[in-house]
Amino acid sequence: MIRSSLLCAALLLVAAPAMAEGPLCDTSIRVRGCRAELLTEGSTLTIRAATEQCAVVDWTLDGAPRSTMVTDGEAKIDLGAPGGTAVLKQCGIVKDLRGVAAREFGTSDASVIGKPPEGGGETIACKTLREAAVAAQQRTVAVSNFDTRKAYPDKQTACTEMLANFDALNAVLPSFMDAALNYARQCQPPGRADALRTEFSRRESATRAQHEKVRRACINGS
Repeated sequence: MIRSSLLCAALLLVAAPAMAEGPLCDTSIRVRGCRAELLTEGSTLTIRAATEQCAVVDWTLDGAPRSTMVTDGEAKIDLGAPGGTAVLKQCGIVKDLRGVAAREFGTSDASVIGKPPEGGGETIACKTLREAAVAAQQRTVAVSNFDTRKAYPDKQTACTEMLANFDALNAVLPSFMDAALNYARQCQPPGRADALRTEFSRRESATRAQHEKVRRACINGS
């Protein structure tokens, strides 16, 4: 039986399936802004946020205000026929009750790395750098996309698997960040690399803090 309150708090990172019916997000607590985009295809609107954490996206449909909760980076909405004109207003990350801070680097949205110029014009060198950054990002996704709702049978199994996940994530983060920053420095608008470095530093700090919290709980918990 897991008795340590700290370990129990850490294990909220991986809530049991029985809790899946509970609230996923606390919309009353806004964390920060985020990037998002709206894509309309026929009568279906796809809302994509550049985070896998809970996000509230505000938008309008033919001028009428709408608000949509987005989890795991994407939500689809049937606009009916005719679809109408959807316009993005803002995106805000809210408190995520699923504990996915360590998965921030797992976003598949291109806004993290940056997109090539519209209408072509990308040089071969920049294309190579961008593809290298995307490949590094995909490797990060592969190790960071662990099941945050998995239920563990005991403390030892939980600690072993969670710490292994964090170790794998920490191992690939440097190459991803270096590749993304290299592409930003050489192929993105001025100032993009500095802004990206600041964002990466924040995300890395959050990930390492969560890692340390789990590590301490596993060592000291009983």
